Amino acid sequence: MTWNKELSINKIVQFLYAGGTTSILLYLTLHMKQLGITVTEISTIYAILYVASIIGPPISGIMADKLGNYTWVVFISMILNIIFHVSLLYVPERPRNPLTLSCGPHGYALNRASCDTCHELANTNLKVTLQNCEFDCARHPPLMQFCFHSEDNGICQSFNLTDQITINGTIESWQDGDRCGHTWQMLEYEGEVYEHFSCCGCPIRCQVPEELRCVHPDDEHASKTFWIYLVLRTIATMSMNSLFTMMDALTVAIVKQHGGEYGKQRLWFIVGMAAIPPLAGYVVDRYAVAVGYFDYMPVFYLGAGMTFLSGLLIIRKDVKVDRANQNILQDLKKLFTKVEINMFLLIILLMGSNWGFLESFLFIYLKELNAPNYLMGLTLTVGSIIGVPVTFTADQIVKKLGCPTIFIISFFAYAIRHFGYSCISDPWMVFPFELLEVFTHQLMWVATMTFCPLITPKGLLATMVSLVGTVHFSIGQGVGSLVGGHLIAGLGMPAAFRTFSAIALSAGLFYVIFHFSYTKKKLAARELEDERQQVSEEDRSVFDCDEQTPTSVMHKNSRE
Repeated sequence: MTWNKELSINKIVQFLYAGGTTSILLYLTLHMKQLGITVTEISTIYAILYVASIIGPPISGIMADKLGNYTWVVFISMILNIIFHVSLLYVPERPRNPLTLSCGPHGYALNRASCDTCHELANTNLKVTLQNCEFDCARHPPLMQFCFHSEDNGICQSFNLTDQITINGTIESWQDGDRCGHTWQMLEYEGEVYEHFSCCGCPIRCQVPEELRCVHPDDEHASKTFWIYLVLRTIATMSMNSLFTMMDALTVAIVKQHGGEYGKQRLWFIVGMAAIPPLAGYVVDRYAVAVGYFDYMPVFYLGAGMTFLSGLLIIRKDVKVDRANQNILQDLKKLFTKVEINMFLLIILLMGSNWGFLESFLFIYLKELNAPNYLMGLTLTVGSIIGVPVTFTADQIVKKLGCPTIFIISFFAYAIRHFGYSCISDPWMVFPFELLEVFTHQLMWVATMTFCPLITPKGLLATMVSLVGTVHFSIGQGVGSLVGGHLIAGLGMPAAFRTFSAIALSAGLFYVIFHFSYTKKKLAARELEDERQQVSEEDRSVFDCDEQTPTSVMHKNSRE
């Protein structure tokens, strides 16, 4: 428990930038929907952002190694991240053509404000949640009453104005001159199917959520919103992913220079990621109460402010790193021609695909098991809480067991997790297997960052760290999602989990053989070479001091 100024400042940086960036990330999709970007367009944007997340980190890593200055590359990534994420607030919102429902004793009408080119919907299954309902008369009852009718039965139910009513059915559109609207058929409410519905007493007018906002295919404003957002978000994603990987590289360099422990630095990243997002959510809710509608602007400025503060702390750091050679191709050749490095990247890819499969499909699986939403949120909370004390002692654990041993344990832990998930029938049984995230994520990533300097050629640490981050969190997640999706479609969810369990177990056994037959000898040879180089540098330092002694003595005598 000793005080080290540089290491302590880096902990503050980890807390601030983790909390700031995570707060923004959580609300980006909701902000897209607020702008009127459709679900189809959102999926297209995320597909393009996946490519951007792969491109950004390697470029920043190569630049950092070429310049020999990690601090400025991190700071520039932070500034670009702030500028382009905040600029998303100024993307023009699409014009609204809201959908409203009017309901009275004689029936209902589901209309848009005006007819337009994208009005028509034919035989479309539409699930509508009615909200912000108002009475359309001077005197009205305390409750609104909806009545659902069919030939065999009917039901009337009372609601408060603040209640949300969800109705599912097949919708068809009609247009008569300047008048247009939609008609529901086969209405489904609380498991029963009805032919139509009405409202008793005072007529009611309700709003339909913005998910059904009409988008004009030939409207220049609609196209402008999509393309401006896509360009700004692509640059923002490249800079944010570069920031994540470069912060890892910078932290490794700081720990190496000042004799710290990576796990204790990483701990404050986890704390910031857990502590600040709830504060951001509270700020959004309070601001919505003040202005009368949801606006995610405060979150963007909160995240940008925290990230900027961390940048001010970083820019003053003097971090000594080895500089790469002038020839980039020669540098990259050093990485991709070493067997131990290629094998390291392969196991990182395999672990990333396991992580990506869980990230993409675990919540869907839990939903099939009828898990409540708060339970799925608790899985993240449990993983973070258990990870805090483990991360605090992670460096000692990694040093005791060795990085390759942690990788092997991580594969076996993934195998147990996947197989365990495939066997549960009660969603609450997910938590014993969630505890294994300590091995599959927290300890694994500390071991990964510890292993990078051991096998990376001199002057290529930032390139290696950025490459590892891209392989695990971007390419690995994509592979896991793609393979997992096909397995689920062909075999079903439980069988897909068992298949990934077999993949993880096989990868772990393969790495056991490879490590003890090849990597272990290479690491021992690398360690011996480093010791010889260190002794050589010390001898050269002593020789230089001996050469300077007569000059020093002469200056001393002249002063006397």
